[in-house]
Amino acid sequence: MSNNIATVLSRQDTWRGRSQRLPRRAITTGHNSLDLLLHGGWPISALTELMPQQFGIGELSLLLPTLKYYADNNQLCVWLDPPYQPYAPRLASANIALDKLLVVRSKNYIEWLWAAEQSIRSGALLLAWTKQPSSRYADLRKLQLAAADSGNAAFLFSTPSALSAPSPATMRLELRSLKVNQLLLTVRKQRGVAGGARLELSLGETNTQRTDLALLPADRHRTYPIQQLNN
Repeated sequence: MSNNIATVLSRQDTWRGRSQRLPRRAITTGHNSLDLLLHGGWPISALTELMPQQFGIGELSLLLPTLKYYADNNQLCVWLDPPYQPYAPRLASANIALDKLLVVRSKNYIEWLWAAEQSIRSGALLLAWTKQPSSRYADLRKLQLAAADSGNAAFLFSTPSALSAPSPATMRLELRSLKVNQLLLTVRKQRGVAGGARLELSLGETNTQRTDLALLPADRHRTYPIQQLNN
């Protein structure tokens, strides 16, 4: 019993009355100014929600250093239902091992939720795009708890309309495109910090091509079946 209590008290999402919170653990974003905005970087043992005004404005460029970190540490990076085909040359140019990336496509919301939770609990870095206008709080709570239990970072991509609903995510960032390769980031939720802080971030001059999956001639369901998560 004492071991179970110690485990609960050591978690980052456990609040203890009349005591100071444990220092929040984070992984660098690879951008000094963004690390300052986020007070250290992306929170680990936590779910982070990224809400671009539309998919494909450069939001994935924010996570390239994180993908490289996990791949370099021999951890799988799972992309769950990405709206665009990952651009392999761009990932390779960032020195990300492509054999550590796995694209998973779900058939329905129940399957999506199962794949998301199992990916986190298996020790993978999860990048998930939800097909729902807004996911249920209880469902996202499962992902937050999975991240807290596993000690992994997890990222959920949704649209700004999701801001109308509460979220258990530790951090929520709204992203808007100012011009090519430049984003305006607004902190909408950050544990222990008032929201509203903003940052204009340049992503450099790198070409970030994208291809809508619906336009690909290949059979999208042939590769990376969801059952492979069990192997």
